[in-house]
Amino acid sequence: MLVWIIQDGEPLPGIDPGVREWRCSILSKTLAARGHAVLWWASTFDHSQKRHRYKEPNTVDIISGVKIRLLHGPGYGSNKSLKRFIHQRSIARLFAQETVNHPVPDVIFCGMPLPELAEQAIIYGQKNHVPVVLDVRDQWPDLYLTMFPRILRGMAKLILKKEFRRIEWVCRYASAILSISETYLNWALNYAGRPRDRMDGVFALGYDASGDIVNETNINRLKDKYGIRSESIKVTFVGIFGFSYDLETVVNAAKVLQNRSEIDVQIVLVGDGDEGPRLRKMAQGLPNIVLTGWLDNESVQNILRLSSVCLVAYKEEATQSLPNKPFEYMSFGLPLIASLSGELEDLIKSEQIGLQYIAGDVDSLVEKISWFACNIEARQAMGQRARR
Repeated sequence: MLVWIIQDGEPLPGIDPGVREWRCSILSKTLAARGHAVLWWASTFDHSQKRHRYKEPNTVDIISGVKIRLLHGPGYGSNKSLKRFIHQRSIARLFAQETVNHPVPDVIFCGMPLPELAEQAIIYGQKNHVPVVLDVRDQWPDLYLTMFPRILRGMAKLILKKEFRRIEWVCRYASAILSISETYLNWALNYAGRPRDRMDGVFALGYDASGDIVNETNINRLKDKYGIRSESIKVTFVGIFGFSYDLETVVNAAKVLQNRSEIDVQIVLVGDGDEGPRLRKMAQGLPNIVLTGWLDNESVQNILRLSSVCLVAYKEEATQSLPNKPFEYMSFGLPLIASLSGELEDLIKSEQIGLQYIAGDVDSLVEKISWFACNIEARQAMGQRARR
C-alpha cells in the first residue's frame, strides 16, 4: 500500500537535528515496518524555528519505505502574521501542482491544520478516487478568533467567512475523521454536519520513550550552564512561547515565589517564540526563573529528568484539549500543573496525576506550586501514576 501523509507542522526525522519523533514520524515508521510505502508531504520551512531547511524543493529518503517531499514556500516570521496565510496558501498550491507527478496513493492521511492543504488533498482524492482521512489536531479557523478581543470576534468571523466555509467543506467531504481528542472530533463532526461514523475515531497523542538518552555529562552541563539547583523544586515548561500560552502568569508567579523564603522553587522555561522577548524582559532580575531558549531533544529530556513537576499553561480562551506536552511530561514520571479545562482536567482528576490552576490567576498558580513543594511524597506518587 502507498500512503501519503500530509503534515507541515511537525519536526522532521532525519532532517531536523536533535528532535524527537512526533505523531506522523511514529506513524510513518510503523507503516514502513509493516511493508507499506510512505510519501510524507511537508515544506522546507521549519515552523518552530522560523527558518528554511533548504533553499529549494527537496525529497529526502528517511528510512527504507519513507520519503519526505519538501515544498518550498516563502515562510513567515510570526505565527500571527499575514505572511503565514500567504505561506500556507503557497504550499497548498504547490501541492496541487506537484501531485500529478507522483503515483496515485491508496489512502491519504492529512493532518489538520492546515485547512488549505486538506482542501487540496480532498480535491485530489475526489478526482482520483482516493480516500482522505483527516487527523484533527487543532481547531482552525476557530483558533484565529482568539487573537482578537472578545468584542471584535463577531466581526473577525465575518472577515474570515471564507475560512469557515473551507473547514465546513473539508470536514463534510473527508472520507473519515480522526482526532487526538473527543473534543476535537466532535468539533469536526459539527462542521461536517453529520453524526459519528464507524470510520471516525480518537487516537490520543503519545510519546515514544524508547529512544530517550540518559547522559549524566549533559545533565551536569545543563545544571552548571543554567544554574539549576539539585535541591530546588523545578517547575518546567517546554514549548513554543506563543499567544495561546499563559506564560505571563508563570513569570508573575515566579516574582511572588521569590519572596517566599520557606520554599526553594525554580521555574524553568524551555523554548522560544513570538512572546519570547517580552517574557525575557519580564523575567529580568529574577534569580528563580531560567529561560534556556531552544534546546535539542537530548537536552530537553535531561531537563525533564531534573524536573519535579511540569506546566501545561494555557490561556483561558485556548482551544487545545489534549496537546502534545502533557504526554511527554507524563512519560518522564512528572505530575502536571495545568490550566486547561475539559478532557485534560478530567484526566488529571480521575487519574490523580496533577493539579489544576486558574488561567491568568497568579495566586492560584502560586498555591499549586507551593503545594507540590511541601508535599514531596504525594508529588512522587502523582508522577508514578502519570508514567503508568
